[in-house]
Amino acid sequence: MPSSDPKAITFQPDIYPKVLALLPDGAGLRVLDAGAGEGYFSRALKERGCAVEACGLPAGAFKVEGVVFHEADLAEAIPLRDGAFDCVVSIEVMEHVENHARFVREALRVTRPGGTIIITTPNVLSAAGRLHFLLFGLTDATKRPPDPAAADPSSLHVNPVLLPELVYHAERAGGEVVAVHANRYRLSAVLAGVLLYPILLAALHLRLFGKPRHRAQFPYFRRQLRLMLSPAAVFGRILIAVIKKR
Repeated sequence: MPSSDPKAITFQPDIYPKVLALLPDGAGLRVLDAGAGEGYFSRALKERGCAVEACGLPAGAFKVEGVVFHEADLAEAIPLRDGAFDCVVSIEVMEHVENHARFVREALRVTRPGGTIIITTPNVLSAAGRLHFLLFGLTDATKRPPDPAAADPSSLHVNPVLLPELVYHAERAGGEVVAVHANRYRLSAVLAGVLLYPILLAALHLRLFGKPRHRAQFPYFRRQLRLMLSPAAVFGRILIAVIKKR
């Protein structure tokens, strides 16, 4: 396989060191880079000493020697055995996948019990993102309507994911979002949300979730609220979700 410098798959390069810092400790950590592109992050994982495998499309684009690459349409399945990895990392992929539930389920399936999944995706529920949607009717991950005639629809942000949806899919598939982080805070989100926004949002959610008929779901609602009101979710540009497999 030819060796050359693989390109990053995102215009937000500060995502990569943030994700590296969130990896579990341990020599020889078995990591799957799901949606690896040319292998920019796979190379960083290899240099860190991880036992790396990668998957995605197309196979001919991957440029890192010494890393096993599996051709896979992540909209369908990950063609690897159950519990094969300590950690699955997916950087800026989920918003390109039509079936979020299947994607999360497959990532959890190939992760060992107690293992970690790290998913990054545009934070469309930040204070600035909510304002953008109010004004334009589009998330700020998709600033203009996707082109239905595009030659490669998977290159578009066809399906931005909301944090509550990610929490739901993780819990349904046997995982739990234990933390959310951001690559950086957005000035526009800080200006839109400082002081008033978290307080108002908390009050609205408590009013919605706090009805007696929802009492059995209170622990789940509390987890949702804790994540949604975190600084990363309110002010962050890119959301970095850490999921643990039960």
